[in-house]
Amino acid sequence: MKRATVLTLAVLAGLTASAAMGVAQAASQTPADPCAVPETVYTVDGALPRAWERLKRGGALSILVLNSASSRPDTAYPALLEKELAARLPDRKVSVTVRNAPGATAQEMLPVLNRELASSSASLLVWQVGTADAMRNIGPDRFGEALVRGIAAAQGRGADVILMDMQYSPQTSQLITFQPYLDYVEWVSQNSDVVHFPRFEMMRHWFEEGRVGFAPDSKEEKLQAYQFVHRCLGRILADTVSTMIDRAGRPAP
Repeated sequence: MKRATVLTLAVLAGLTASAAMGVAQAASQTPADPCAVPETVYTVDGALPRAWERLKRGGALSILVLNSASSRPDTAYPALLEKELAARLPDRKVSVTVRNAPGATAQEMLPVLNRELASSSASLLVWQVGTADAMRNIGPDRFGEALVRGIAAAQGRGADVILMDMQYSPQTSQLITFQPYLDYVEWVSQNSDVVHFPRFEMMRHWFEEGRVGFAPDSKEEKLQAYQFVHRCLGRILADTVSTMIDRAGRPAP
């Protein structure tokens, strides 16, 4: 075999090996679960003792989702949350009720929160907060005070609380200062025995990892992004709720 031919074959073999290695590396870097987030973004911590006590007495798992926006009822994460939890708790009735207060700040949502908890048997409140307050530049201290009042009202009525912060998109994050409100949600959560569900950081992680885009050019791409985000939120939130209920039912060490 001529030397030039040998060199050519060697080069091709090297390119093939490099390409195979690149594919293997890409495969290893791509998570098996596209919804996955690292522990630096979110780790399930704490428990849901009030929801557990209701279930232990044979009651249902009734969840109230309170937000400041309108949502598509059949495809948004609350419907997926109900479906996921019903599959995990086949011997219990699971219901998720959504109440919208479009454009309301945390302070303005308090009357809705109190009214809905008084008229329902919810043992878990998922309270979406921060978006309207940040958009209207409400003082972070006033925002934090409203959170504390809402949490106290919910816990006083026998409901655990999950605080879900705002959505992320690179466009709105350039126009609105969200960080003070994110910091307050984290601080209040740590000091009020509630769960902080970091939707903002989850969505930013998915965006930075290239798993979803938030500036699509077509209706189809917008729908795909919407479905991806809500599917992942619904499943991760279901993981959170089921894990924390199970943790609440374990005997103390």
